[in-house]
Amino acid sequence: MAKLSVGSQQTERGPMISVTVDGTGGPTRSQHLFFPRDLPPGVDQAAARLFAGFALFNGEAAHASSTLLPELIGPHMMKAVPLLASPYAGFVDAVGAAARENKKVVADLGAVPASTVATAAIRQRAVQMFDAAPTIADQIRFASNATLPQLQGLVEVDALSILPDNAQSAIMDRYLMLSYASKYGIASKYPAIATPDNPIPAGINNDAVESEAKAMITAIRALTKKIDNCSQIARDCIAYVSIACQCPVGQAFDLITKQA
Repeated sequence: MAKLSVGSQQTERGPMISVTVDGTGGPTRSQHLFFPRDLPPGVDQAAARLFAGFALFNGEAAHASSTLLPELIGPHMMKAVPLLASPYAGFVDAVGAAARENKKVVADLGAVPASTVATAAIRQRAVQMFDAAPTIADQIRFASNATLPQLQGLVEVDALSILPDNAQSAIMDRYLMLSYASKYGIASKYPAIATPDNPIPAGINNDAVESEAKAMITAIRALTKKIDNCSQIARDCIAYVSIACQCPVGQAFDLITKQA
């Protein structure tokens, strides 16, 4: 019969627990559950509660494996899953809220404002120049150096969708940067710096503006990746319960979401 064992360890990036079913005559199944310390705001506390719940769950698994016959461990652990239901739901809700807020920020920056008399012609001309470019490389080059009004024209008609994914992503990041700088007026924060050649400067410090805008977009992308990692944690939780309870993944999902 299958033998259940659990473990835990502290890593530099966060705690990790594991569960293993070593089946006699059958395959060994194992699942790790890792909780990184660097989680999105609002998700970190929910993750801490979820980890505490799984720590208790592991304790119950260790006790069951040392006191019960192997064939009774799975059914016994199913009865322990409800203690995970509330922290799991809280974690899922927190991740969902973080994802919605992040998408809202990206959508806000990526939205194309209504054109004006001054910008309509610029946008139209940009689309014509983009379409007239003889190669994809020329289109990428044009879009990569376009001004904000020109990019607004391209984004408005979804012109960038014909480009390779990596190029499209890089150009959209640049569009978001320019949109952020314009929408929040950060240029006013960075006047041009005086130099020996230009002791009384006029205008703005473009490098500083670009640096802040780039940092903002980098933070958004980093948060998106963290949220994706949280979705993987949720899937790992289900797999973890499946192994501990020696039941199918679908049944484990029902148990941890209180649908069983």
